[in-house]
Amino acid sequence: MTVRLSFPDAKAFQNILEAISKLIDELAIIVTPEGARAKALDAAHVALIEIVFPPEFFLEYTVKEESKVGFNTSTLLKLLKRSRKGDRLDIEVEGDSVTYAIIGTTTKKYKLLNLDIPEPEIPEAKLEFKVSASMIVDPLKNAIKDAETVGDTLELEAPDENILILRGKGVAQTEARISKESGALIEYVVEEPSKSSYSVEYLKHVVALTKIADTVKLDFARQMPLRLEFGLPGDARVTYLLAPKME
Repeated sequence: MTVRLSFPDAKAFQNILEAISKLIDELAIIVTPEGARAKALDAAHVALIEIVFPPEFFLEYTVKEESKVGFNTSTLLKLLKRSRKGDRLDIEVEGDSVTYAIIGTTTKKYKLLNLDIPEPEIPEAKLEFKVSASMIVDPLKNAIKDAETVGDTLELEAPDENILILRGKGVAQTEARISKESGALIEYVVEEPSKSSYSVEYLKHVVALTKIADTVKLDFARQMPLRLEFGLPGDARVTYLLAPKME
């Protein structure tokens, strides 16, 4: 055995995989003694998702040297849907195979081929955001769902440091106004009033992530990508970067 990972919550990993499976068919998780990471970029180069798991996130983390855990996202997602709340997920790599064990009142094991999937080479981009907001996840989740009912666009507007507006646009219009007084905005900085639009079709992918994170950090600027960072227990995080929608 060269790698053994024990995820404390199989359902949480399932929710992360639901977001990833909308972007790509195959994924490689890179595991090193310092932690585990993965990146996924969709074929249209519109959305990028990055996951970072420090060793402290896991119940058990045994990695002797850098290795890969490669799998088909749809296949693994089907297996994880067999898990129940409270189950943990153990992953063991040995040679060219990987054993996934869902452990709860019963133990279910699945042995799959460890796919040789190259890590995507994504150049680092320097992004200058003008708006940064830390907020509870529910208003974002509800705004995405509301926007989906009327069209294909979610417009974010930060007119000042007192209010953040999430506006669904299409055959009709929805609007959620989030103020500091509401308690939903934890931290909010507006360096420059900004407005930008994003695809609801791509934003729908992150709704699954709202099930495992209580808060989200949201950064954007006029005609700039939207960055959403979901913080998880043990300093793990999932970052979603989405290109702006030009109208």
